[in-house]
Amino acid sequence: MSTSLSGSGPAYIFLLMEAMIDAGVHMGFPRETATTLCYHTLMGSTMFAMKTGEHPAILRNMVTSPAGTTASAIYELENGRFRTVILDVSTSMA
Repeated sequence: MSTSLSGSGPAYIFLLMEAMIDAGVHMGFPRETATTLCYHTLMGSTMFAMKTGEHPAILRNMVTSPAGTTASAIYELENGRFRTVILDVSTSMA
């Protein structure tokens, strides 16, 4: 069962990276800048989560302003079934 999280997990993260970088390029950033922003965002978020030990939902709420751009983006992820897709791919290998 750990294969679906730790064995295949990097592929999920790399796909997320690819999507974030492509979105940055689509918004007008040079690919190198979009790549750097993506890498540092993921690294900083991971390091912060590990350092604080807080549940990810608490951390997400800390950086999500009511009616802000992050709240709108989270809505779109949830509307697109982000959690369900992650659960489905993870449990399909269990």
